[in-house]
Amino acid sequence: MRNLVFSLVFIALLTSFSQLAEAKKRNYLWHFFPKHWQTMDFDPYLGHQQIRQRSLWDGDDWTPEAWIKDAGDERRIMRDLYQSHIILDQHKDSQNIPVLVVGDPFKKLSDMDARRVLKFIDYVFEITTSEKDGMFYVYHIDDSKNPMGLYNKYGFQDR
Repeated sequence: MRNLVFSLVFIALLTSFSQLAEAKKRNYLWHFFPKHWQTMDFDPYLGHQQIRQRSLWDGDDWTPEAWIKDAGDERRIMRDLYQSHIILDQHKDSQNIPVLVVGDPFKKLSDMDARRVLKFIDYVFEITTSEKDGMFYVYHIDDSKNPMGLYNKYGFQDR
């Protein structure tokens, strides 16, 4: 009996409050009135930055010489890139275009670090400066038919 009374009281309260909830047509965007956002502490930039994230790399003054200065010489860096399987192979294709084969760790690098690795390879082998339109293809080990992109004097052009 107690459960029945409780259920009836609950249903009565539920139906009385459900009448208060009614859908209204709103004429403003995202269904919030404009003053709703004025007291919010929403900040679209981390650390109150005034520039967008993408442009943070525009002033990047990194050069391959910085890695060489830290590591001592180019051979040590190349050996480390091979040992970590970032680079797996380098050769020329049937049209005599240099090819760089990279492994899974290359894909796990940040975009900036991946571009730095390619810039370092170009610096060591002088591929883009040795010919007028010097470039090399970048292939992933799992896809030997389609290149990930190519590197030329304009940087890494990925597909």
